[in-house]
Amino acid sequence: MSKKKPNKADLLIYKALNKALQEEKIKLYIDFSKINRPGSPIYDPWETLLPILVPSIIGIILILTDNILCGLLFMVGMIIIYINYFKKKIYKEILDKAKHSITQDYESCEKLWNFGGMVFVNSENKKIGCISPEGNWKEFVIKNYADYMVEKPHTEKKTQENDKPTEEEKLSA
Repeated sequence: MSKKKPNKADLLIYKALNKALQEEKIKLYIDFSKINRPGSPIYDPWETLLPILVPSIIGIILILTDNILCGLLFMVGMIIIYINYFKKKIYKEILDKAKHSITQDYESCEKLWNFGGMVFVNSENKKIGCISPEGNWKEFVIKNYADYMVEKPHTEKKTQENDKPTEEEKLSA
């Protein structure tokens, strides 16, 4: 797979994507099961395995050292805690990693988009979205956020008050 270097237009579109994400005009959703697997640019096996592995090992140790009921109750309790707490926390961390990877640089964004498991949605109209890897995120950004691709000049707007002479100017005249 050859890496295609981005041209100026690609970089402008990417800049608009970052600005829209920063201003929360684009909402990012992820398919946890697709994006959190081996081969994904943001996959960390320890992040996925430790919340399951540690309680399982402790539960087995309790079964072997204390009694079966104590170990099984511990495991069931930890499964409930995992489902209600750790899974949500891991999902949020994966979402944050995906956002960071997208905003890190153009190549990381392209790599993650081509891997799949993400959806960009227009925050103002939830019916407008783009699914990776089938969808074209560049086209989505151009259609919805083209105004972010243009640099707006920083000009000071003069008000009528700025044009009026000050009291000192009136007296000296």
